[in-house]
Amino acid sequence: MAGRPLADCGPLEDRGDPAVPSGLYTLSPTTGAPRRIGTLYAGSFLAERSGELLYLEQREHDTDDYTDLLFLGTDGGRQRRVKLPAGLSSQQITPALVGDTLYFVRQNGEVTAVTTTGKRLWSKATQVEWLGPPVVSGRRNALYLATAAGRVIALDRRDGRVLWRTKARTDPGGIPAELTLSGDALTTVYGYDSLDASGMDVSRGG
Repeated sequence: MAGRPLADCGPLEDRGDPAVPSGLYTLSPTTGAPRRIGTLYAGSFLAERSGELLYLEQREHDTDDYTDLLFLGTDGGRQRRVKLPAGLSSQQITPALVGDTLYFVRQNGEVTAVTTTGKRLWSKATQVEWLGPPVVSGRRNALYLATAAGRVIALDRRDGRVLWRTKARTDPGGIPAELTLSGDALTTVYGYDSLDASGMDVSRGG
């Protein structure tokens, strides 16, 4: 974080319990001395952006849902929370932040888009399970996701409708797929050692 190590510290036996917050510290890169900059509930770190740390939090004791988006100043001087829509289960979802939009990707292939102000934009069932984190094309206004089997799906970023999807390229297995976007080239790394490069605006079956 801005050249400084970051530590999330709390009682080991209570890790993951929304009722027990933990302390967030920055550590001096030279001496290792800690400096507390905030308090966190159970959740997931998203990104550092414009001098702020963004976290998804689970603040309710009786649910596994992500409930809040926390904006925390890296100097500890600023903190604000945004309430998230209900039903975003941390047990079934891979969260990703792209620009000012959060994309929650369920194991069953449902994708939900929520702004960083807490507004739900859309939620769509893609019929493609076990999708990895998305990449976004501003030029095409499209969202791309892939499976470990090399299957790629493109969604309209504005409403979530499916633009096209491909067939699987290998037997399921390996780590979640990784997508990168460069110009009009979409590169997919999938399976255990497979790579595929293609255009991003033409359906290729499936």
